[in-house]
Amino acid sequence: MKKNNDKGFVLAETLIVTAFVAGVLIFIFIEFTAISRNYEESYNYNTVENLYSLNNIKEYIISDYEAFSNIKENLNSQKSINLTDCVLFTNKDYCSKLFELEQIKNIIITNNYFDSNDLSEYDTDFYKFMKSINSSGNENYRIITSFKDGTYATLRLD
Repeated sequence: MKKNNDKGFVLAETLIVTAFVAGVLIFIFIEFTAISRNYEESYNYNTVENLYSLNNIKEYIISDYEAFSNIKENLNSQKSINLTDCVLFTNKDYCSKLFELEQIKNIIITNNYFDSNDLSEYDTDFYKFMKSINSSGNENYRIITSFKDGTYATLRLD
């Protein structure tokens, strides 16, 4: 009996299966990376608790008519205003206690025109959060907050 030479077929079959498995593994890795990144963003950016806290801050800012007027006036000449030190507010003690209670690390109000030079005093995570904010173009002002636990939130201030 004559023996057939199947070595070439086995080699081709092995290469095809290896390429298929490698392709599937690469696809799974890419999808898992995207899911992991989206999960990390949703865990750190605009969580329900942070948006609720930031809404309380927003209501306080709007209720302090003098401070809100000063903020609007200053934003005409500046791109952003840091409110963390409570200097612009009428009742500075209440402002400090509110920021402490809500675990605020930094809070700024912006008119949505940012570049990398505006964020030099903040950390890289804050800068990444700023890059992730989608502005609709028709909003006047935006409150952006970093919390002491490393999370971030933003709301429109119209």
